[in-house]
Parts: sequence; C-alpha cells; structure tokens
Amino acid sequence: METLVAIPTIFVLAVVPMLLYALFLWWMDRYEKEPLGLILASFLWGAIPAVILSLIAQVILDIPVSDLFGSSLGTELVGASLIAPLTEEPFKGLMLLLLLWFFRREIDTPVDGILYGGLVGFGFATTENFFYFLSAYELGGLGGVLELAFYRAVLFGLNHALFTGCTGLGIALARTSSRRGIRIIAPFIGLGAGITLHALHNFGATISSLTCWALLVSLASDWGGALALLGLLIYFSIREQRILVRYLTDEVEKGTIAPEDYPVICSYWRRMGRRLEALVRGEVGRWRRLGTYYRLASELAFARHHLVTVGREEETVRRINSLRRELQRLRAAL
Repeated sequence: METLVAIPTIFVLAVVPMLLYALFLWWMDRYEKEPLGLILASFLWGAIPAVILSLIAQVILDIPVSDLFGSSLGTELVGASLIAPLTEEPFKGLMLLLLLWFFRREIDTPVDGILYGGLVGFGFATTENFFYFLSAYELGGLGGVLELAFYRAVLFGLNHALFTGCTGLGIALARTSSRRGIRIIAPFIGLGAGITLHALHNFGATISSLTCWALLVSLASDWGGALALLGLLIYFSIREQRILVRYLTDEVEKGTIAPEDYPVICSYWRRMGRRLEALVRGEVGRWRRLGTYYRLASELAFARHHLVTVGREEETVRRINSLRRELQRLRAAL
C-alpha cells in the first residue's frame, strides 16, 4: 500500500518543482515569448536524450577510472567532479546548438539563450531527481525521499538550469554580438562556466561525506552562480525594453504600428493590462491577436537591432519586411 502512495509522491516531487521553476523562467522572457513547441522540446531534450547520452558516456569513462583508483573515494570524486560535468554539460548544450542551427532566428537576444538553456537543465534535473528519489525510497522509505527532495528540489533545485543556462547565454551572445571575438569565444566560455560550476557543486557534495562544511562549497557556487545569472537575466530584459523604445519609434511613422500602441508595446505591464482587459470582456480572439501583435512588434525591433549590430543578412532583411506586413495586417484587424 505504501508503494502505491510512494510512486506518485516521487513523481510529483521530481516533476512539479522543476515545472514551477521553468514557469518562472518563461515569465522572465517578457517581450517575445518563445514558441511552445521549442520550449517543450528543450525541456524534453534535457529529460530524455541528454540523460541517456550522458549515462552511456559515463559508463564508458567509469571503467578506466575504476581500474585506476579501485573502489574508493577517489573513484567517486573523479566520477562526480570530472566525468559527470564533462559528459552532462556538452550533451545538454547540444540542444542549444540544434536550436542555433535549425531555429537561429528564435535566438535573437541573450534572454533566449538563458531561457532555452535553463529549460534543458530543468528537464535533466526532473529525470535525475526521479531516479534519485526512487533509490532514496528503497533505502529510507518516504522519509528518506522527503529529506532528499529538500536538498535536490529546493536547496539545489536550480543547479542544472544554472549550468546549462551558462552554455545557452554563451551561444546567444555568439549569435547576437557585434564583436567577432565574442562570437567565437562566447560559447566556449559559457560551456566552460557551466562545467566549472557543475564540478564545484559535485566536489563539495562528494566531500561532504567526510565533513559537512564542504557542502558550503556547493552552496556558494550554486547560489552565487544562480544570483549572478538572474542579475544578467534582469539586465538583458531591461536592455530588450530599450531596444523596443529605440527601434519602434520610426515604425510608428511608417505606419507599421499605431501611435497609441507604441507605449503599450514598450511596457510589459501595459501589455498585460491591455490583454487582461480584452480577456475580462470575453474577447478571447482579440486577446490572442494582441499577444501576436505585441510579440511580432518585439521580433521586429530585435531583428532591426540584429541588423545594426551584426551586419546585413539577407535572411534578417526578409524577416523585417515580412514582420512589417504582418503587423500592418494585424493592426487593421485590431
């Protein structure tokens, strides 16, 4: 009977916290929501392919490490602090490369890189936590599960999103920066930061079996990194708003957007208020069209900014012209 309660409890503890964190991250992407399909694909990549590929690589690499160190703390330390970060982070980051290759126009600001990277990380943590919680149940019952859930879902719940968020930020900076040096080196710095933070966390967690004070290493690197990434997320979000203000001014003069819509588009809270007003009135169709109108206006501003910073790209020029036509059509419909 306890098992019938334990399995759903473990599933909820593994999934719900990560989904809540993912929803908060999605909310932070304020001005241009990413396609739902890519959001789900990023989460699921972290939850399934990235986990499987990492496990295969770790099984292969664990063999020579075990032969070298035998069954000891050294084997566990090398496996956790070196092999795990070096296998998991590249396979999680592979999703960012796929997005850049097939959906490059969706990564048009650094916020997008952090978002997609974080979603991959939350997906990975979901699967990893589920199996860790199952092991904890076998050893200590539901009490052991709840104790471990506090550490893995609360205290260290942002870990994998932080690690892969660094990789995503590096790739997004490579996509959006005007400096050739940054475009070349940023992905490697981002991936290196993710691997380093992952290694520090695992080192502290592993050594904590000898002294609990080592756990402070994990706490400092995890929360210090998470707060730094959150600060960057807020900074880039503010910069996005400034891009809207700058690049949509003359779109009013061109007739792309209405003069009365300009201050609304440039303010997240005004957007929310306008759409909520339509929803309260029962105008669901208008609510949807307003969301599309605001999102496409943001995409237009970001595309124009990209054209100025990165240089003329025919794909971007075509995208700008297409967005203008679509915005004029939506403006007439509204």
